[in-house]
Amino acid sequence: MLATAWITPVAGLLLGVSLVRANSCNVASTRRLVIERRADWLLGLLVAISWAGFVLLGFAFLTPINLRFPTDLPITMSLVTGSILLGVGALLNKGCFLGSVSQLCRGNLNYLLTLTGIALALSTYSHAPDTVDLARGRYAAEAITAVHLTWYGCLAALLFCVMIAFSLIKLHQRRTITMMALIMVGISGGFIYSFNPDWSYTSMLDRAVHGNLTARSWPLEVGAASMFVGAIFSSILGSKFTIIRPSFLVSTGCLLGGFLMGLGAKMIPGGNDTMMLWSIPGLAGHGLAAYLIMILTIASGFGLLSLVRPRKQNVCQKQDA
Repeated sequence: MLATAWITPVAGLLLGVSLVRANSCNVASTRRLVIERRADWLLGLLVAISWAGFVLLGFAFLTPINLRFPTDLPITMSLVTGSILLGVGALLNKGCFLGSVSQLCRGNLNYLLTLTGIALALSTYSHAPDTVDLARGRYAAEAITAVHLTWYGCLAALLFCVMIAFSLIKLHQRRTITMMALIMVGISGGFIYSFNPDWSYTSMLDRAVHGNLTARSWPLEVGAASMFVGAIFSSILGSKFTIIRPSFLVSTGCLLGGFLMGLGAKMIPGGNDTMMLWSIPGLAGHGLAAYLIMILTIASGFGLLSLVRPRKQNVCQKQDA
């Protein structure tokens, strides 16, 4: 049992190391599509999602009794509104949940205000037990019967296999650190959510602001902390760590953006990190819907910006493949 508990902290460390090297920011990836007409970074995000799905589905068929999968929620106005807020917040913040971790751990102290904004938003909601049950989802045995053995479940699994094969071919051809990092993001995320489906650094912030940090949840808290440690270590190792002091304009955008992102994550529920590494890989339709609405919102924002201010936007800076 103790050995299993350490899976989340170790996988969180690997996730952090990989985030800095991967093109995992949804804002920067969408900007690249809209402004530069290149979809390669968004395709890379699909690679990470597919590897997470491969891990989750693999565990589901091996241990369906113990594993949990995301509950498929109805697509409500609350979900749509939350997804739009998440997209607008990510635009103002110039980075999504994952991109904010990468930026902060590269030394950009403006993104401390992002975490502050998220925490403020989470503090406006009560930390109810039914929310925890919802986050933990349903047993995999039920999910396999309800979703995974249907035609669209098989189609999603086929897409995962195609993207996994694509990533392995690309990795064999070019052996780029970016592709390897994207694969590791998916695998480490899949392991984390297979054993602790209510994990995320926002859930740790949620428990912290409501005073619900307990000894029983130590794998979750240590796992979230180890992600930041891994990202900082990777930044230093790759000579990407540079202290950037907060400026009023940027930090204000991060604070407001983080607040909107936190509100959106509560309304959906879940941030884009949860969508990419658990909801979509676990074939929850509401996760895919929320993710697409968020991406569409970000794309619309960049489309409007390109019309009124046709110049390069300063968003999450990432290494090209």
